[in-house]
Amino acid sequence: MAKPKRSPKKSARRRAKGRAGVVWAWILGSALVLALAGVGLLSWARSAPGRAALLRHGAEGQFAAVRDAVDAALPAALPGFAPGPAAADTAAVEADPLRHDWPLPEVGPDAAVYCRALALPAGTTLWEGAAAVAEAVAATGAEPLWGERLVRPAARWSRGKPPRELLRLDLGVAGRATHTLLLYPEDDGPPAARWGDGAPRQSASDLLGGPDAPTIALIIDDWGNFENETTRELLALDVPLTLSVLPGLPFSRRFALCATELAVPVDERVPTTVAADPAAWARRERLSRGCPVRLSLGEARPRRLPSRRREVFLHLPMEPEDYAHDPGEPLLRIGMGRDTIEGLVDGALRGLPNVTGVNNHMGSGATADRETMDRLMKVLRERGLHFVDSVTSSRSVAADAARDAGIPTLENRIFLDQPITVEAVRRNLAQLVRSARAVGHAVGIGHPHPQTLAALREELPRYRDEGVRFVTVSELMALRAEAADRIAAR
Repeated sequence: MAKPKRSPKKSARRRAKGRAGVVWAWILGSALVLALAGVGLLSWARSAPGRAALLRHGAEGQFAAVRDAVDAALPAALPGFAPGPAAADTAAVEADPLRHDWPLPEVGPDAAVYCRALALPAGTTLWEGAAAVAEAVAATGAEPLWGERLVRPAARWSRGKPPRELLRLDLGVAGRATHTLLLYPEDDGPPAARWGDGAPRQSASDLLGGPDAPTIALIIDDWGNFENETTRELLALDVPLTLSVLPGLPFSRRFALCATELAVPVDERVPTTVAADPAAWARRERLSRGCPVRLSLGEARPRRLPSRRREVFLHLPMEPEDYAHDPGEPLLRIGMGRDTIEGLVDGALRGLPNVTGVNNHMGSGATADRETMDRLMKVLRERGLHFVDSVTSSRSVAADAARDAGIPTLENRIFLDQPITVEAVRRNLAQLVRSARAVGHAVGIGHPHPQTLAALREELPRYRDEGVRFVTVSELMALRAEAADRIAAR
């Protein structure tokens, strides 16, 4: 028996209904997926790692939540630590100066970096304590931003005791610190520390002597590849050194942590000629580097700096004219855009605490390209960093670009260990001293070679006895700035 024929109109209606059903099913399915994604995103944004990620990208409203999450995580590494806001009123701070908040009012009422002096469990070294803290806060999305080893002179404590070490550790997310911790061994007892600037102000000349002494800043490049007897003995030299550290190498952070206090007022590290708005620069410094306070050990008194001072520079790899030697990564290449350079510099700085300036590693090509150097110097200026032109090419325009950008800058006078022999280092060091005596100052660059170490160990004491003054790069810049001020005031 033949089936009845369907009406064309009815068939079209059925097909239209089917298509509509598919469309609605797709719409409802998509809406469901979006809703689930939105719920997941909202849930992530409310989690500790999510809040940390948002803060890292500039969401200041997440600061208090991230800080509190980090605070709550610390007892896992420091069992004696009690989370929560510390004393806020003056009387309480005076009664317990080791535990209080340092407010940043221009950022907002909740934006207080927590400053804590905390004991490490018995038998725990400073570095083990730092590793435990890093592991404890990792789940919150935070990480250590800055580490600085501090030494308490034995004379300030009890007679006969050796110097004691402390570790300052700043925590938070890249670009925003939540905590500054002062870690000390439980057996030593709490240090006589005070947060803030408790010492009388002194100029670089007050600390380093008058303006007329021939002055030399020695830079030792290429730290980070290895740690051996030569690097240890270079660090032991009783003379100020600027350590220029390559980023991303096995021992880079280890050597960056060797930085010490310098004969430079902290709030004047970048002269007002560089920062047109010093208050804004100071705020940016606190937020970007995780350095919200100055820490003075012991009673307020004039600073007496040791002769063995260490400053840390970023030794930034730059594109050479040829690739006879691998410059390494991250590499500043000719023609890089501003945003790319910014990311490259920030990425290198993120792994290196205590950096105050930059000099180029190789870079005979990049330093000869004015547009690339102009972009780099704008980035360095925003971060309050000095610049030293290593002068790996006679065509370098890097120092000119730095000066035009208003960055304190110096130029390398001579590479001490070219060629790498003890006699060559002696000869080049003598030439460096002659230059300093002729014009007042000079910068020389060496490398962690045994031959360099041997010559410096022999020659530096003699030159110092002859009246040559050795300083770090920032100290030399501070001395030059003071001399310029004196001339301008005449």
